[in-house]
Amino acid sequence: MYLDFNFKTAFSTFAHSQNMKKQIYIFLGISLLINLLQAYLTPISEDEAYYWLWSQNLDWGYFDHPPMIAWWISLGYKVFQNELGVRLISILFSTLGLYLLARLLKPQTKKQLYLFFVLTSSVLVIQAFGFLSTPDSPLLFFVILYLFSLKNFLEKNSNTAVLLLAISFAGLVYSKYHGILVIVFTLLPILSSWYKNPKMYAGVLFSLILYSPHIIWLFTHDFVPIHYHFKERSADAHFDIEKIFIYLGTYFLGATPFLTYYIFLWFLAVLPGIFFFFSLFKDNVQPQWLLISFVAMTLLVYISISKKENLKLFFRWGIVGVILVLILRISIALPQISPLYKHKEFASSIDHFDVKNVIFEKYQEASIYKFYSPDKNVTVHRTIGNRKSQFSLWQSEKDFQGKNVDFISPWTNSERIFKGGLKDYEYKIQNISNYLSYEFIEIETIDELTAKAHSEIEIEIEIKNPYTHSVEIGGNSPLKLNITFYRNKQYEILHSQDIKNEFIIKPGEIIKEKIKFQNISLLGEFKACIGIHYKDVSSTYLTKPIKITSK
Repeated sequence: MYLDFNFKTAFSTFAHSQNMKKQIYIFLGISLLINLLQAYLTPISEDEAYYWLWSQNLDWGYFDHPPMIAWWISLGYKVFQNELGVRLISILFSTLGLYLLARLLKPQTKKQLYLFFVLTSSVLVIQAFGFLSTPDSPLLFFVILYLFSLKNFLEKNSNTAVLLLAISFAGLVYSKYHGILVIVFTLLPILSSWYKNPKMYAGVLFSLILYSPHIIWLFTHDFVPIHYHFKERSADAHFDIEKIFIYLGTYFLGATPFLTYYIFLWFLAVLPGIFFFFSLFKDNVQPQWLLISFVAMTLLVYISISKKENLKLFFRWGIVGVILVLILRISIALPQISPLYKHKEFASSIDHFDVKNVIFEKYQEASIYKFYSPDKNVTVHRTIGNRKSQFSLWQSEKDFQGKNVDFISPWTNSERIFKGGLKDYEYKIQNISNYLSYEFIEIETIDELTAKAHSEIEIEIEIKNPYTHSVEIGGNSPLKLNITFYRNKQYEILHSQDIKNEFIIKPGEIIKEKIKFQNISLLGEFKACIGIHYKDVSSTYLTKPIKITSK
């Protein structure tokens, strides 16, 4: 009887285990199919089009981020040359990520299994980056792989676990630079568990070898992404009290609405939140930056309540979260209400005109148009208020030098007009013959000044010409020095004026010029940028913001 009882128990346990696995596989299959369908039906987003452009020019690094997302998109786009191809690898890895998450949490009962289903189905970042292709998609996968590998390393100390840990180390920082926070904020609390283990150091060494091509790329490109994220990105930012409330709403509701009150554990869930809180004083925090916290919150919610007997309240709120996520996902796929369909309309509206060499102000617009019209030549002419991008790193505007181009902007003058884009601007297509590029001219000057309102100001500037051709500014040249006063760049420009200086700067030459301009007539603190005004195109700012106190 004793042997018979044990056999039945073992068989029952095995059958239960197999049934649990079957339900998990069914859940993964359904998630995969939904994400594939969503990816096929949903038009490309601005960011995805931009990263798709990267994938057409593979490298070890890019202006904004490390290269992982470009590699993923390149692989998928070889299979399908459409939105599904852009998102294919992200979908496959998100499915694998869900599987690893199930292996990590190990639901043992039906209640725990349904808890896992509800949680992962209601966490917005898991659902969004389960099919979208941005750098957050590989980051989401490698966060899960890292936590899975770290748990196995601590429990088994096996060579396989070390190898996976090394791959996840490299994968995190190949996805986004703040992937390093995941490593730091999880390893510090368990320092005593690994610091004497030589296998950990072997894993770190191997991950550095894997990451070394990107490190070399950073050196050879003057650390452009680091400079952008830590300096250029926030050079013109300012602090508003409302940022704190937006941030708190993002942090506490962004993971899984209505469920965050179950969270009481720390480290990975909390420390990134504190880290990014301080960046509010320089920049707005975007929801995806907190992805690493949201993954930790999901795990903590599961761990903290999976052994509770009564989960009715949780499931009720969880289903509400699932429904909200479902509504959101459906809404971005429906042509009648999805803002993303305006991207397709924007591209098709331009193709109604006879354009060939097309220039935009914004890298997002250029990326969208290039995705839907890959046979067209596209670049960016950066005007005031529009940041540098991968187009700047490629110096692609040089290829348009001296050519007949079509400049597309809401702020230019032309009779060729169409309405489009996410903001339904009235865009004009202006033809420019013998186009001149000058974005890479460098201008250095003072950081701040104080002057009487409407008084004449004189300052010195230093100008460097990195081009292989001379550049003429002022006089009969279509290029004029210009200063623009503003509160919030192009969205709150107060005054703009050309500066009368005339000079020719030779290739590679650095010259100094004293310039005069009229101070703004308003009182208070403002900002200004000195740049170059080209024909009827808005100015391109070439200096860092100058703080001006007008008295």
